Amino acid sequence: MNKLFTFFIVLLVFIPESYSQKVVWSANFDTQFDNREYNSNFNESQTFFGAKLTPEIGIRWMQNHSNLLIGTSMIEEFGAKTFEREPEMLLYYHYNSPQYSVYTGRFSRKSIIGKYSNAFFNDSVRFFDANIDGVLLQYRKENGYAELAFDWDSRQSETRREKFMVFSSAVLKKQMIYGGYNFSMYHYAMVVDGNGVVDNIWVMPFIGIDLSGKIFFDKLSLEAGWLQAFQNDRSNVGKYVKPNGVHMDTQIEKYNFGIANTLFHGDSMMPYYERYGSGLYRGDSFYNTDNGIYDRLEIYWKPLQCKNMNFKLSSIHHYDGKGWSWQQLASFSVSIK
Repeated sequence: MNKLFTFFIVLLVFIPESYSQKVVWSANFDTQFDNREYNSNFNESQTFFGAKLTPEIGIRWMQNHSNLLIGTSMIEEFGAKTFEREPEMLLYYHYNSPQYSVYTGRFSRKSIIGKYSNAFFNDSVRFFDANIDGVLLQYRKENGYAELAFDWDSRQSETRREKFMVFSSAVLKKQMIYGGYNFSMYHYAMVVDGNGVVDNIWVMPFIGIDLSGKIFFDKLSLEAGWLQAFQNDRSNVGKYVKPNGVHMDTQIEKYNFGIANTLFHGDSMMPYYERYGSGLYRGDSFYNTDNGIYDRLEIYWKPLQCKNMNFKLSSIHHYDGKGWSWQQLASFSVSIK
């Protein structure tokens, strides 16, 4: 990888100016403290604390619409050995216009613009699964957006499962009312010469009202959705199971203090969690509760909120129908371009 970096930098130095190309670069730094004091049969109390650095450099051309970039994503988990998580190389093409964006290659998960429920991606996935390997297509306008991504999560080998995900999100707004959806399809196969594939499909259409800035509060919204899954463990079950439920979200914020609440009422959404765990399910495992209800209450403060720097403190309280669990989350990010 070092030789490839050297070649790319030398190439940038000797690009003729007549090609109307220019050198671009960026760097993103993130650190997250996630302490979990859980009182749950399917969630362990533990602490995740780490930092992530993502520097990139590349060339831009074609009226600033096309970008070819190379970089690396380095994650350091505090308390573990240095580079216990090997750095990942970033290498991708990015086309960007006022309405359309295309990413192809390996690029940062921060490129996503979709608003995904924690049922689809939990806090650990958002931070530690830092990159997408594949393609991301985006369309955006003033009244909404749509995106579709293909992420090749793991190539099949004698020791490694074949895994890939297709996911999508869209929102359309009309004044205060909006509607949209979240979707994911996860293909979870066996190792080479192994038997079995699990199909894990989730979809959540939703509708909401957004009163942010309309009255006293900076943010005020209410959203209702239907969470539906279609899951088939082909070898062990051989048919689809279809758990579902009602999904409600509310948020209120003023002076950078806020409350966000998610209420789910329905079936256990992760019937194969005991067998496959977080390998199959990328969302928050509290959705595995079989008590018919899950509530996530987040009380947060954002003491620093500007264009290139963000700091957020959260006290998160989980209720799984039997008892309460407590999570403390602190995140800090810096972006330089």
